[in-house]
Amino acid sequence: MTVVALLSSSPRDAVGAEVVLRIIGSREPPANMVVQIAIDGAANVQIQGRITRDAPWQNIGPAHAANALVHFKAVQFLRALASNVQDGTKVSAWADWAW
Repeated sequence: MTVVALLSSSPRDAVGAEVVLRIIGSREPPANMVVQIAIDGAANVQIQGRITRDAPWQNIGPAHAANALVHFKAVQFLRALASNVQDGTKVSAWADWAW
């Protein structure tokens, strides 16, 4: 399983693409996920999830204004939102299963 980028060095306010983390093979997906947030400068990052493409996006925890490693129960679809990104700031976020 590889890590999936939710945001990759975004220099401005951005809505990351919807990401689906999958398990290849017959292994059952873990019950937990981990997201790492890196903010080089000043910005806010909100992680959102939903259980189906028809469902509305829901916030997973509070918005983050500092680097963070966030653990939560697995959801089918994820995205990251960067807001209030100041000039010269880069924002990245990655997701992976947590065994």
